[in-house]
Amino acid sequence: MHKFRPDDGRLKPLFAALALAFVLFGCCIVPSMGQGVTAGFTLYVRFFYPIHWLYNLQVTIYDQTGKIVGTGFSADGSLVVIPVRTERPTNWLSASALGYASDPLTVIEASPRFWVVGGTSTIPVENIGGDYWVVIQLSQ
Repeated sequence: MHKFRPDDGRLKPLFAALALAFVLFGCCIVPSMGQGVTAGFTLYVRFFYPIHWLYNLQVTIYDQTGKIVGTGFSADGSLVVIPVRTERPTNWLSASALGYASDPLTVIEASPRFWVVGGTSTIPVENIGGDYWVVIQLSQ
């Protein structure tokens, strides 16, 4: 009759498999469990500054805590599409723009005049994300 001895080698592969499973679980699954819910927003940003040409508008998107969550750029004052992903609950987003403007006769003037323009617009958003249209009224 064969008596069971703990050191006869039958438990070593079992313990090795359990240790490997524990390491894989700790390295692969646990970090993803700590991630928050990601919300995705798409902001379509337009600018309003009548009867002037716009140049090099830099747009920055902030959440309600003041953290920068997205940026965009418009060389000619046209629409800017900015994707935003955040892992914390977001109630509102603020879009801030800064750039240059000139009068419509810039193309025919000998020495055109440019000046700095800027503005901010804040919109309420849903926590789950979505598409939002923002118009920033620029001023000198």
